[in-house]
Amino acid sequence: MFIPGIMGLRTLKDKTGFTLLEVMIASAILAMFLIPLLGAISGGIYNIEHTRNLQLARQLAITKLEELELTNIPEIPMDREGNFAPEHPDIYWQTKFSKRPELELLEMQIPGLKTMEVALTVYWYEGEEKKELTLTTLLAR
Repeated sequence: MFIPGIMGLRTLKDKTGFTLLEVMIASAILAMFLIPLLGAISGGIYNIEHTRNLQLARQLAITKLEELELTNIPEIPMDREGNFAPEHPDIYWQTKFSKRPELELLEMQIPGLKTMEVALTVYWYEGEEKKELTLTTLLAR
């Protein structure tokens, strides 16, 4: 005896599975969510790399400024440049020693005082893009 709804015979209409249209609609819905998600992941990876490079540049700049504090202050404004080889040969630095008018006035007021403003710029590349970080300090002896 056949009881509908409990144990029915399967017909061609009752086959399990998905139609092509259902699969295409599901794929389109999935793509609508995955594409922005992949963009966010990619942007996050870029930001992590940029932050890591910025922190490294900052640390290298601070170390270089500390090194400059231990050397003699130049008599005249000048520029120096180099890189952070051998550890970081692809990261470059440039210093600009300059005299500000207020520093010259201070030197005239205090005999034997030597002062100089130092701007240290660190350069590196992220892909094709050149990035830089500049720190400025005053040196006095």
